[in-house]
Amino acid sequence: MRFYSFITYFCYFCNLTQTHIIIAMKKNLCLSILTLLLPFFLSAQLSELHLNNNWKAKRVSDVNLSGEQLTTRGFSPSGWMEAVVPGTVLTTLLHNNQIPDPFFGMNNNLIPDVYDTGRGHYTYWFYNEFDTPAMDKNSQVWLSFRGLNYFADFYLNGHRLNAKTHEGMYLREKFNITPYLNKKGKNRLAVWVAPPDPVGNPERGQAGDGMIAKNVTMQFTAGWDWICPIRDRNTGIWDKVTLEVTKAVDIRHPYIETSVPGKRTPGGNQASAFVKPSVEVKNTSGKRVTGTLTATLEGIQKSVKVTLSPFEEKTVVIPGFEVKNPRLWWPNGMGEQPLYNIKIDFKTGNSKSDSETVTFGIRETGNYFDTAVKAQVFTVNGQKVFIKGGNWIASDALLRLSKERYGAEVRLHAGMNMNMIRIWGGGLTERSEFYEACDKYGILVWQDLWITGDGNGEWEDKVKKESQEVRKKYPDNHALFLESVVDQVKMLRNHPSLYLWCGGNETYPPDDILQALENDIFPKYDPKRFFLDKSTSPKLMTNSIGGVGDGPYGIREPEDIFNTRSFPFNPETGSIGIPNYEGLKKIIPENELFPPVDSALSESWRYHKFIPLNNFPDRYGKVKDAKDFCVKSQLVQYEQYRALQEAFNYKMWDWYTGMLVWKNQNPWTALRGSFYDYYLDYNGGYFGFKHAAAPVHIQLNLNDSSVCVLNQTAADVKDVTAVVRLYGLHGNLISKQTHELDIASNQVKLLDKIRLPEAKGVFFLKLELKKAGKAIDENLYWLTNTPRSYEKLNELKKTDVTVSLREKNQGKISVQLSNQSKESAFFIRLKTVNEKNELILPTYFSDNYITLLPRESKILEMELPSANVQNARLVVEGCNVEEKIVQL
Repeated sequence: MRFYSFITYFCYFCNLTQTHIIIAMKKNLCLSILTLLLPFFLSAQLSELHLNNNWKAKRVSDVNLSGEQLTTRGFSPSGWMEAVVPGTVLTTLLHNNQIPDPFFGMNNNLIPDVYDTGRGHYTYWFYNEFDTPAMDKNSQVWLSFRGLNYFADFYLNGHRLNAKTHEGMYLREKFNITPYLNKKGKNRLAVWVAPPDPVGNPERGQAGDGMIAKNVTMQFTAGWDWICPIRDRNTGIWDKVTLEVTKAVDIRHPYIETSVPGKRTPGGNQASAFVKPSVEVKNTSGKRVTGTLTATLEGIQKSVKVTLSPFEEKTVVIPGFEVKNPRLWWPNGMGEQPLYNIKIDFKTGNSKSDSETVTFGIRETGNYFDTAVKAQVFTVNGQKVFIKGGNWIASDALLRLSKERYGAEVRLHAGMNMNMIRIWGGGLTERSEFYEACDKYGILVWQDLWITGDGNGEWEDKVKKESQEVRKKYPDNHALFLESVVDQVKMLRNHPSLYLWCGGNETYPPDDILQALENDIFPKYDPKRFFLDKSTSPKLMTNSIGGVGDGPYGIREPEDIFNTRSFPFNPETGSIGIPNYEGLKKIIPENELFPPVDSALSESWRYHKFIPLNNFPDRYGKVKDAKDFCVKSQLVQYEQYRALQEAFNYKMWDWYTGMLVWKNQNPWTALRGSFYDYYLDYNGGYFGFKHAAAPVHIQLNLNDSSVCVLNQTAADVKDVTAVVRLYGLHGNLISKQTHELDIASNQVKLLDKIRLPEAKGVFFLKLELKKAGKAIDENLYWLTNTPRSYEKLNELKKTDVTVSLREKNQGKISVQLSNQSKESAFFIRLKTVNEKNELILPTYFSDNYITLLPRESKILEMELPSANVQNARLVVEGCNVEEKIVQL
């Protein structure tokens, strides 16, 4: 082990930072510290060891050996490919340059589809060797798989571990491998993995011909209107593989139930909350075991005596805790997100058999149907929450999942003031690392189960292979579906961010499945969470409009979004998603980099699901080329998504209880519906929505040109000043109004109406909310009195914006932009690039796509993805702004 790696590992284990060690080294104390603490370090054991490395893979048809033969001492994986685990067959082939990147151009059509090749083409062996972990005569060693798709068999040292072939995408596996371990030398592990059956014909619409839905798996792999087919249907060991060492008694599936009585307010002293832990314990030995199960929370211990018969497994409830003055967990925009750790140990005498630590948050969720609004109201800690969020498919279409990417994507959601993410039913049950990020950032999660209207027969569809009546009964294996639900509920139920379970996207599960979910599974395994039977259910809202109960999805006139009443809670409605030019070049080949014409789209634009923008970009002047198209698309997206959220804000608690955008992100390089591209670069819509979703907000209602203020927090906001300024195109002040006001919690207040001058032109409206002289919120609009024309913006002269930087704590950099000219600086974009002029992603900006009026300055914060980025440069550009490049 390299010394740096040792220090990193040492610090992680001892809960020290590397700074502590570096300080000690600078004081010549390094040797003394290591001498003192090394025995502790070496004696410690990690509770979980990851088998992420050294995997090999080969197509089963090319291997003439059984699983037993592959895992005996005489075998060597000579000639096998280096495999990606966690991953899929496609990610392994891509890693070995056997297929082109399916995210670029038409490359995906160069990869054989499993429907055409037959399932054997993507049926693979995965092979690994590992050392036996440190253990004694009483130790038990467990091999766990957190996700496989779809069929699998497992072999270790010549023994098959599973009596029945594994089936399904969402069912974890855990094997006691103690009897089969080699005391000396390597252990040989082989896993046979095969695709779903049937795989479905992907050329037949959304979810292909529907046959993929006969399986308990993700349905989008057969293609949708926003993604191409995934050629192996994501076959593989797609989630982590681990080893765990315990003694005779194994602790499983801890459940931490929290109760927060009454209606609470963020901050200040709190009345007591209550925590009730329970766990499943399994005796793996043939002997009767008596021991003590102990839970430790904030230094307080609660214990219960437990006796287990040979091989017995049972659930044990540990005496509960009263937590005085608890640190309550709140959604993003309403309060903080403190987390607690509870440690649960099982001891026999003085010997610890197993230990689990669970991170959780103390909060109480609730809901009620508001008969006036005709929709569900969601509550946290007794306070109602106006839902501002969107739909999530998956972090990556090929399931290249990581804690780092999850953290980045969820942070981006929190950064645009969202408070809910819905995990759409054609995807997957998201991983624990996703939920950990949502716990951290205060994002409530609506988790669909694996049912969709398209795949599961909500409507008649002539391109589907089987009838609507037959498809309504999908999946084929109802018992597997229910078993998988129980398993995933146990995996995720301790996360405070998990808000509700939903039976399906736009359709109900089959009757027997739905009854089991409602009457048995959720009451037993997760009794305090809301279960919604389908995403467009009458239990969510009353649909008086007709249709499915969600949408629309295309581009719309911003004022029409205000004028047209939507569903009281809309679980899916959205718009466009065009990347910046740098992102577009990663999607579309150079010979197709020209503005899309809806009537004659080129092959790659069509394949990447481009959704028409109609004439919206041309309203800013005729589009010249692909780069100009991308720039003008950011303007269009900013307006679209700001209007979408502000229309719901305006009728908060009157017409609406919330809205979820379709959709927030793309797991593939699609040219529709997203706030950032696959590579994590913001588009203009991100910051339009971010401003619209500010918890305390001032906005322009586009239906009647009235200014309104609103408060979506749980506390009244008093002594606020609202400032309304109207400027001409070149920054000359036309009018100014100020209002002193209080804004009660969950209140909307109307102020003045804006009247533009009669002279034809484009104007800037700047709205500000201030308290004690400091800005709470600001919002800038470009308005025209020439319908649907902003061409006057092209009359703005070039401006020179100065940039100054100041480093702050924790890697953040303060950026001051100053417009010292006599001209408005319109739609300023900030980005960071490396020495090759490639974007550094994700770079986090507190604001972007900014307009500065003459003599105006703005300070924002930025943060690079890593402190180790070398030769980073900040680039400042804009519609009429001279490009500035500043070394970071």
